[in-house]
Amino acid sequence: MQCVTDLAKLRDSVISRVRNLSAIVGPIKPPLSSVDRQALAFVTIELDNLVIVGLRQYTKSSLLRSRTAAGDRITANVSPNSVGEAAALIFSSLNPAKYVKKGSPVVINEEDEIAFRDPKQAEKVLLDYAASNIPNFALALSLNALIFSELKTCRHFFAHRARNTFENVRDFAALQGIANIEMPERLLVHGRPTTGTRFLDGWLGELETFFDLAA
Repeated sequence: MQCVTDLAKLRDSVISRVRNLSAIVGPIKPPLSSVDRQALAFVTIELDNLVIVGLRQYTKSSLLRSRTAAGDRITANVSPNSVGEAAALIFSSLNPAKYVKKGSPVVINEEDEIAFRDPKQAEKVLLDYAASNIPNFALALSLNALIFSELKTCRHFFAHRARNTFENVRDFAALQGIANIEMPERLLVHGRPTTGTRFLDGWLGELETFFDLAA
């Protein structure tokens, strides 16, 4: 996924990927086979990657004066001429001390960009540079989407499969009123006590709606 000149293209790309992931896990039901467990782990990690990449490219595209889905050209108080310059502005906003320590570079290479999964960090960048699409992003934030605070707990387990990452999933489940989760995969297809919607399905739907509103 790359920066875009039209946020509708980014929105459509995110939504397409979300629906592809949804198609993989939609038919999965307990009892879980080893194939089901592999699919759930894969989708969780890919969904987390999509959060990170989507927020990163949305923020860079905004600073590069992309158009909103309504066709309005985004304005800001900075005028980066390349993706690397936009990345440097983001780095300066989110970690100014480290940015100065790096020598305040005008351009940041993709491999050195800050990875963030909290949309409030994207909002900070937009506010710092007075981007005109802040109202759109604020509307998306008003969803209070749980994916941004919850997904990473399960993602970290599947990425590392350590004792502490399992305990974090178990503790998270307990906070939701779900006891005796013997494997994180079971939590993903467990209905949230307050809504009945499976945790993973809820996260997928939230990300789709978030980028739809943000565009």
